[in-house]
Amino acid sequence: MKQRPSFHALVLATSLAALLNTAQARAPDAQASVPTYRGWVEEMKRSDRGPFSSIRWYCKDGTIWPPTEYACGQRGGGIQHGEWSERTQQLRQNGYKIANILASVDPAKAAAAQASAPDAPDTQAQLLIEKFLIANDDGWIFRRAQFYRGAVQEEDERKAARELLLAMAARPEWVGLRYPVLRTSARMLPHGRDEASMQKVRQMAASMAGRDGGFQNLRAKIHNTPELADAQRVRDYAGQVTDAQLRDGFEALATEIERVYRPQPLGALIAAAQREAAQRGESALQAVLADAGQAWGSATTDMQRYARSAQLMSKLRAVLPSLKTGAMRLSLIDLSLAAEAENVRLGTQLREGAAKASRRDNLQVLGASLDAAYGAGLLVDREVASATGALERLQGDAQELGAYMDRLRYLGLVPGWATQGLRFHFGLAVARLVDIEPKADLFIQDQLRGSPLLLYSQVLDMLARDADREAGVQHRIFGQAAGVGLHALNPGLARGTLVTRPDMKRLDAFRPSGIYVLPETVAELTPVGGILTTGAGNPLSHVQLLARNLGIPNVAIDESVLSILQPQDGRPIVLAVSAAGLVEIANDGPDWARVFGNDAAATSSNSVFEADLKKLDLTRRDFISLDKLRADDSGRIVGPKAAKVGELKARFPDHVVPGVAIPFGLYRQVVLERPYKATGQSFYDWMVQGFRALEALPEGSPEAAQASEKLRAEIYDTIMKTDPGPQFRDRLRAALAQEFGAGFKGGVFVRSDTNVEDLPGFTGAGLNLTLPNVVGFDNVMKALAAVWASPYTPRAWAWRQSHMRGPEHVYPAVLLMQTVPSEKSGVMITQDVDTGDTGVLSVAVNEGVGGAVDGQAAESLRVDMSDQRVRLMARATAPTRMVPKPGGGVAVVPSSGADTVLQAPEIRALTDFAREIPRQFPQLDVNGAPTAADVEFAFVQGKLWLLQIRPFNESRQARSNQHLIDMDRALAEGRRRRINLLEAAR
Repeated sequence: MKQRPSFHALVLATSLAALLNTAQARAPDAQASVPTYRGWVEEMKRSDRGPFSSIRWYCKDGTIWPPTEYACGQRGGGIQHGEWSERTQQLRQNGYKIANILASVDPAKAAAAQASAPDAPDTQAQLLIEKFLIANDDGWIFRRAQFYRGAVQEEDERKAARELLLAMAARPEWVGLRYPVLRTSARMLPHGRDEASMQKVRQMAASMAGRDGGFQNLRAKIHNTPELADAQRVRDYAGQVTDAQLRDGFEALATEIERVYRPQPLGALIAAAQREAAQRGESALQAVLADAGQAWGSATTDMQRYARSAQLMSKLRAVLPSLKTGAMRLSLIDLSLAAEAENVRLGTQLREGAAKASRRDNLQVLGASLDAAYGAGLLVDREVASATGALERLQGDAQELGAYMDRLRYLGLVPGWATQGLRFHFGLAVARLVDIEPKADLFIQDQLRGSPLLLYSQVLDMLARDADREAGVQHRIFGQAAGVGLHALNPGLARGTLVTRPDMKRLDAFRPSGIYVLPETVAELTPVGGILTTGAGNPLSHVQLLARNLGIPNVAIDESVLSILQPQDGRPIVLAVSAAGLVEIANDGPDWARVFGNDAAATSSNSVFEADLKKLDLTRRDFISLDKLRADDSGRIVGPKAAKVGELKARFPDHVVPGVAIPFGLYRQVVLERPYKATGQSFYDWMVQGFRALEALPEGSPEAAQASEKLRAEIYDTIMKTDPGPQFRDRLRAALAQEFGAGFKGGVFVRSDTNVEDLPGFTGAGLNLTLPNVVGFDNVMKALAAVWASPYTPRAWAWRQSHMRGPEHVYPAVLLMQTVPSEKSGVMITQDVDTGDTGVLSVAVNEGVGGAVDGQAAESLRVDMSDQRVRLMARATAPTRMVPKPGGGVAVVPSSGADTVLQAPEIRALTDFAREIPRQFPQLDVNGAPTAADVEFAFVQGKLWLLQIRPFNESRQARSNQHLIDMDRALAEGRRRRINLLEAAR
């Protein structure tokens, strides 16, 4: 017998460990151990004991005993199950919540942890992903341990799952913001009757394909276009199999398929729920269920039943928070799951007849699918309202084809919304478990493809292809027409190697010759040829704006497109994105040589810029108050950031905080003019010599790459170690006191501001360093060195060296700007970034500081300036936000998950400011003509603060490419036609 903390205590202690995000949650040495951990997981799959070391009794008095009969009989009772091995315990302590035993969890405490521990939803998410892995990967780490007698007690687990679900359902957090996790938990955790589901079919098919490689084609059929006839196909396949265990597995799969397509007694289930509601005194629910029962009973067609099962799912979700008990709520979720099963069955039958149905009937299917997706937790009210609004504008017998296509394209955003919503709830857990099991990355895709959005996507794809045929154009993926799943973010033309699973922890591995599939919009990226972003994408992040400026094609894709791309990984492809948003993804080959040969000047890799040395003034060597800077100081004594923020402060003084600029000349004096080691040269002269030597090497050669990295690293290290001297520190201390007040204890943002930003051929957005909320003079001095050196980080160097002549003429000024404790922040472009309409604002915003610019999944809006009417493009689904800490730096904390970030008064404030820009501070393009503004902003208690303004730079070369123009020509000609909605799609 061993006396130790009870198993309950151990599970709860580990479940409450900090797990805000992948980087912060990991122990300092955990990253280095990831390959080792992955090896441990593989060993667990092969081990007879899996993640366990032995079987133990866990008694209620806290003692643990060997597996002897009645071991806990005199100790208040207890449970028997596997004891975690030392490796399992180490994995769990480092945030990998595997080998979960529900019977050992205190359900009330686990459910309540949502309110007190930021990682609680992530812990539950990891539990569900583990269940997915067990179902999809032949038991995963329990592959052989499922035969380890006593390791997991099925009856105990089922009972514990129900208790956990009841405790979760009793709390408002789980039926509100965390409803998708609760509902997924109810679907994946056995807790009563064993219900059939399409998810279970998909998981069984995946598991069988893992055991028998020849089953892959039929598995793909079941995943993509499931139907009842698949049961016989599975049995036919099984007839050719000699292994008896495999045959049994295939028979179980065929039986499950038949269960899914067997009509559900939904009317009887609704009536039973109505009786339970009466017993519990839930009068409002009684009325909802009575109406639902009557509507279901009166339905006579598959379309009516499909729509009413979807409406039932939607209404059940809406009424759930008003119910009094967790038991009633869980009963309703179970009813919703039964309604979803019937909805999926009916949807399969509707899909089979969709090609013969009218366009209007298929639009009605989309509307019902939106209700079902809401009821399933895949969409929120705001998203359903926005998509339904687009559908309502598709009324009547006929539509102008152009408007019809635009609305279908908008409806194509819905799968991306669902993807991002699932990432909000499960993304951190997926990112964590992918470290030790790559198959965890398939979890979100699996949730979508087994949901009502599968039918939605298939019907919308058919309608979009039909509309493209009517217009004479279409998206194309490897020679096949594609209706939806593609949303153009930036136009451009690129050829390169397709990389569908890049290592996001190794940005140095990205190459200009690659076209990369990114899991989301990222904060940092080295030069690439093209970008494909899964999910909604963030069109106003620094990376996206830089890509737009350089003509790097960028497309947001959904999971259906990802599954087409992954088999082409490592192959040379071409990515073409037109100005009107048409997308072509093709295998590279001889036919493309003419396109790239004739239009080489239009590719992003040929964009070249250089510093304006005639304007540059390096003699100004004092600290400058933001109040004294104006726009024409940009590129002369400071960069565009400080100069234009100074102009903003002069014109909108109540909306810009104080700041101090350190000009180019001071950097030149204290860094570049210092002697360099024992060379007898200044640091600047040594740099010039190094650049000329580098330029003499063959471009693209290994020698050039090696010399380039050596030079970059030496420049960076030298700047980081430079001591500006006591005189500089004294003068800076005095300047800060004068600007911010003597004894200022607050924070400043230390912002890089070079002379090679916002140039005609190069925006440089986000390339150099900004350090947020630096508190204390000594910390400001350290931050200065880092900001001065930031143009020589590998990422900034790679982007700039690819496009700049005279790279020694990079001069970083610095802007020290008082911290704005942003409640929400983001980016505004004073035109529609998709259409160029200057009467529409494009806005991306997140909670906290640094919103949108660093690639978070932002709230993306189009705002009509005439009436502030808002069009939702994406909801903010970043799971975390950054808030300034009193002692300096920022804390990463959970975001609220609110459906709406910008409120109506804040939208009015942005619109009012946007109207003032052309009059007070017009932005000009390279030719001196007025152009849209790119504005960074923040709100604190409803007040607008302005952080930066610049011209909105787009690649005119990309928009003038002849191949891209030809893609759009047919579209422009066909949009004026009318399309009959009473006819079937062609």
